[in-house]
Amino acid sequence: MKFMRHAFLTRVHLLSAAAAVGAVLTTVPAAGAHADDCDQACQIDWAWTAQRQNSLPRTPFYDAPSPLPWAPVGALIRAETTSDYFVANKPVKAVRVLYHSRTSRGRDVAVSGVALVPQDRPRPAGGWHVVVDAHGASGIGVDCAPSLMRDLYHGDQILRFLEQGYVVVAPDYAGLGTTGRPELVNKTAEAEDIAGAVRSARQAVPGLSGDWVLWGHSQGGGAALGFAERQLKRPEPGYRGAVVTSPAADLPTLAAHVATTVPYGGFAPLLAQGAANSNPKIDVGHLLTPLALARLDAVRGGCLGVVTAVYGDLTKLTLVQPGYYSDPQFTRYLRDNSLGQQRVAGPVLFLQGGADTVTPASVNAEVAARLRRVGSEVTYRVYDGLEHDTYGAATGIDDGAMPDILDWVGARFAAR
Repeated sequence: MKFMRHAFLTRVHLLSAAAAVGAVLTTVPAAGAHADDCDQACQIDWAWTAQRQNSLPRTPFYDAPSPLPWAPVGALIRAETTSDYFVANKPVKAVRVLYHSRTSRGRDVAVSGVALVPQDRPRPAGGWHVVVDAHGASGIGVDCAPSLMRDLYHGDQILRFLEQGYVVVAPDYAGLGTTGRPELVNKTAEAEDIAGAVRSARQAVPGLSGDWVLWGHSQGGGAALGFAERQLKRPEPGYRGAVVTSPAADLPTLAAHVATTVPYGGFAPLLAQGAANSNPKIDVGHLLTPLALARLDAVRGGCLGVVTAVYGDLTKLTLVQPGYYSDPQFTRYLRDNSLGQQRVAGPVLFLQGGADTVTPASVNAEVAARLRRVGSEVTYRVYDGLEHDTYGAATGIDDGAMPDILDWVGARFAAR
């Protein structure tokens, strides 16, 4: 089963044959089995249908107390057991959590997530080892939380970790699932969400060991590196290292790339609105064209597949204004949240797809080199032929490199 982060590549294929990319939707909309000749309006409808079919009802569980009483990062607000998830034709049981975190400006905020325990396996004598999943970009709408998706967004990879006997803890990031303003690619906020997820899972799920490893893909790869920066200053107990796959790390370069490259224009309004959510001085109207601004409702309500379909016909001058590249507040936000300028806690396994068209290998090779120059313990590997995500005949870095990821994670837990 494909999961929703692949759905945007299907929309891309339908919008631009020249891009030569495509994928299978999570579920086939009832309107028809094929959309190769579908116009943009039809493609947008397909994307919305796929999102709705993969969505779970947002229940009062996700509503934070108002006002929210102050509590430390990771303090558990509530937890519940659920069997709503279904991955690779298998039901997956999980514990939803709602916990305290912090925004980039230090404000107390509620964050949702899930913890998944291996089924039909006895608990190890020393407790379950933990893998934390920092997910890739899903959108910035409240319904774009992976814990509100039937397939858990990264469900295929999560299942591989469960099969190895690990507990997987997957935070949604603040503002996804819960009310709030998602600070897309803000490494400070995302690092707090990761730390809080680990702490809250220990309260909600009995029998976890003290050791944990972090895995992050794309946006989540940047979040994982941001956490590794935090780890040197405010260490979390039991951290054994991080795996990052094709991370969104050099944000100024990435922002320019998506704004000028078909079919990735939908990432431009996501970055702009996410930055504005973090810094009120950033004016989205100075960054996007009037044509792009008129479609922002899709960014606020639709997830990645919808956003990509809605913006699939816009690029360069029809998508962004000159201020997108020169606005001082926006460019500072991108620069301040980029990775590679500061040393990170290690070890880090940095894996990159050689055929990645979203975060190119040439860009991330320099990120890895900078991390090493500032003293980070980084192992960098490029996998020829692997794309950013799996779609059609293409294999993504996280799927193609999964055997090596599992070997490395196992070695980290075995190391003393």
